[in-house]
Amino acid sequence: MGILGIFSNKKKPCPICGEATPRLLATKIVDSTPICSDCGIKISMVHTQVSNLSLEELKEHLAMREENRNNLEHIFRPNRIIPIGFTNLNIDEANKIFTIPLHMCGDVNNPPIFKFEELTGYELRDDDGLIERFHKGDTAPQLTSAAYEPASRMIDRVGKDDNKPQDISRGFKLKLFLANPCWNQMESSAGSITARKYRFQQEYIEHLSKLSMVTAALTAIMGVDAAGNATQSNADSIAEDIMKFKRLLDGGIITEEEFNAKKKQLLGI
Repeated sequence: MGILGIFSNKKKPCPICGEATPRLLATKIVDSTPICSDCGIKISMVHTQVSNLSLEELKEHLAMREENRNNLEHIFRPNRIIPIGFTNLNIDEANKIFTIPLHMCGDVNNPPIFKFEELTGYELRDDDGLIERFHKGDTAPQLTSAAYEPASRMIDRVGKDDNKPQDISRGFKLKLFLANPCWNQMESSAGSITARKYRFQQEYIEHLSKLSMVTAALTAIMGVDAAGNATQSNADSIAEDIMKFKRLLDGGIITEEEFNAKKKQLLGI
């Protein structure tokens, strides 16, 4: 038995293509039937659904995935491409479809195409909790005060010098809620920031400003009404006003008490 034979099992060939299946960590369908890695990467659905697939259902799914690939090549024409972390939100407004290539969805070169009407909501979070959410039926995106008053948590460093300024780090995630036979939720990194304490709030709000392009596009996909769009614009205005008063604070023109009072007034808290 060669080296490859240690990791593959020719006695249990893939029921789709006949190739050897992995001995370890094989993707399995109903009755614990293993399939080969090449066929496994083509699957795009919630992992808990895969183990319940019959062979015929798997074949139907793989045929659908080939149709998806064909549609990407011949139909999908994104006119808006918006960065999200290490991937993009790709929107074809003419055909009312979109994609977000993610490894959790299988082959990133064949990301599932979703119809606009399949998107039912989203949540934007950082390491400390919810920042913004919107679901179909809401009148407007729901924003938390944490978006403009983030908690400051220092990075632990080995052998750190207490006299040196410390960094603050924050990661962001975007979760989509879908009414799709294969996916009911998808989660993507939405980037991260690391900054000194005196720069952290500004860096945080600047990053949220970039992400607002993503969330505005998602609300538009869901057909948010004019009131919702106005609320989103108002949120951007609040962020700009807070940064304006932060610059006045940094310049010594206003006191920290005056800044905090103005910030609470703008946030309505």
